Amino acid sequence: MVFYLIGLLLLLLPYRVSAVDIFPRDHEHKGIIDIGPYQIYPENRMGNGIYYEKKLLDSHPQRVILNITSIKDTKSYVYLFRDKNRIMGLDIIKNDADGDARFWKVDQQFYQYSNNTFGIQRVFRIFQGKVIPLLPNLRTGAGVATTTNHAIFYHITGSRDSTDTNSSGQEITQRIYTFRLHLINRNQKIIKSLQNLEVQDFSYSLKLKWINEYSVSYKLANGKKEIVDLRKYAPSLF
Repeated sequence: MVFYLIGLLLLLLPYRVSAVDIFPRDHEHKGIIDIGPYQIYPENRMGNGIYYEKKLLDSHPQRVILNITSIKDTKSYVYLFRDKNRIMGLDIIKNDADGDARFWKVDQQFYQYSNNTFGIQRVFRIFQGKVIPLLPNLRTGAGVATTTNHAIFYHITGSRDSTDTNSSGQEITQRIYTFRLHLINRNQKIIKSLQNLEVQDFSYSLKLKWINEYSVSYKLANGKKEIVDLRKYAPSLF
């Protein structure tokens, strides 16, 4: 116990952290837990805190903080918690340097992050007791739509200018965007990228909507509605 308390003091002393509670240890409460550069103290306790480089990032009296990850290309973080009703959720620790950013819940398993200042969009998932950034190397993951068994989202693979002549003989140049869809079975970790399905539109956002357990629809900027049977592209996920 003495060595445990010394370790706690070494964690907190370089910073002015007030009202630190000392908790006893047992087989379910191991004290300071290291997760990469982060520390959680104490493990599995309501009101515990998450630290980065010995600095307290966040704590909440009605939450047990379980896991954390950084939001790539930002200075903000997303952490996994369990509330007093034992329901898991995600929350964000925003850094003011990241500008105009939003973080919101899609459903109990999926969350989205959008940063208008730097043009970053990301998707996060709760799976097997961890917070998982989905395809973290992509900067435009968005548009999550879910059903009981599946989830789908997209990212923008590229864009180009397209010039057409209108009915008056004028040349009109517009930006056209190419989207890649990604499908998830909620009971599996795998993400299936639908490589053989290419979607293009003049809008930089795509609204996906499930119409049954295996088909999604989307509406293009010209008003045309498309329906995709996902079993054709990812049969193993159904």
